[in-house]
Order: sequence, then C-alpha cells, then structure tokens
Amino acid sequence: MAKSAEVAVALAFVVLLSAPCARAQTPDPPTEGEAAPEADHPPRGDDRRPVRVGALVGGGFPRPLAVEALVEVSDFIGLGAEYGVLPTITIDGVQTSLWSLAGDARVFPFRGPFFVGLRAGRQHVDADTTVTATSYGSAAETLALESWFINPRVGLLWTTNVGFTIGVEAGVQIPFAASTTSSLPLSLVPGAQHTADALASSWLPTVDLLRVGFLF
Repeated sequence: MAKSAEVAVALAFVVLLSAPCARAQTPDPPTEGEAAPEADHPPRGDDRRPVRVGALVGGGFPRPLAVEALVEVSDFIGLGAEYGVLPTITIDGVQTSLWSLAGDARVFPFRGPFFVGLRAGRQHVDADTTVTATSYGSAAETLALESWFINPRVGLLWTTNVGFTIGVEAGVQIPFAASTTSSLPLSLVPGAQHTADALASSWLPTVDLLRVGFLF
C-alpha cells in the first residue's frame, strides 16, 4: 500500500509539471475581430489578376502577320481587335497583297488554355498583273476585292502568372458580301480574278502556328 501511494503521488506530480507546458504549446483562439495566425505552410495563393490587358503577335495563314490588342476577363472571356497583313507576294504571275481589320472574341469554358473563338471583320485584297494582247501591246491590270468575313476557330492560349502568353489556333474563314473593282474587264484577266477570289471570296482554312505576347 505504501508503494502504491508513492506511485500515485509521483504520477500526480508529473501531471502537474506537464500541464503548463501543454498550455504553452497550444495557441489561444483568436478573439473577435482578430485574424487567425497563419499556418507554417499556407496554401499557395493565386495572384492572377481578374482583368488583363496586353498585345499578341501571330503568324500563320492566310495572314502571315497579325497584331492583336486583347483584354482578358476572369480567365473566362477575351475580347480583342486585330490587324492582319499579307505582304506583297507573287502567285501565278500576279502580285498579291492583303490586309484585314477584325474584332475578336474568345471564350475559355474550362478557365484553362482551351478556347472557342469567333473573329469577324473586313478584308481587302489587291492583285496586280500585266495583260498582253496581240496587236494591242501590254496593259497593267489592277484588281481590288473587298469582303466581310467571319472566322470561327478553336485553340489554346496559355498565360502565366507573370503575363507571358503563347498560343496556337485553327479555324475556317467564311467570306460574304464581296465586291470587286477592276481597271480592265475581268474576262481579260482570269488569273488575277482567280487569285483574288481564292483569298477573299472562298472558304479558307486559318491557322496560327504561333501567337505570343504579354498580358499585364
């Protein structure tokens, strides 16, 4: 019995000594209006801005160079304005150039890089060639074709937390309401008319092989 009493006293003494240590290690609950203390390893936060504004530069077909001003909202929708250009090239003996102005919308349904987009605008094509007729010599022919178009497409556009942006996309350009002006009867310049029609009046696949930029 004496030994049992001694063991009980010793255990009670140990409990009394350990209680203050336990209370010291347990943080007091925050009072009303006081922020809770941060954990040693807080969860990673998302510092992406709800609205980003910037510019992109792309290269592809049918416009080898395109420059776009873009506003992206909440990683869900992007609205932009684009200028595209095809510098003067020669196709089947016809010097051809192209420029376009368009508005653009992208929707990111999963709030990731995948988007569904629609571009709509106006396109201008110039075609210049020389027509040679027997007994009449040569004459310069200038043909211009204006058309409106829509361009549905899908693609990927990645934007990092710091704003660097890179993407690819593909779609189809659908023209409508085309008008043509020519310095000579079109029957005399079938080559120029065919080239202009192929770029401005026909359905065309559109591909952006690379689009890069920065969104602040």
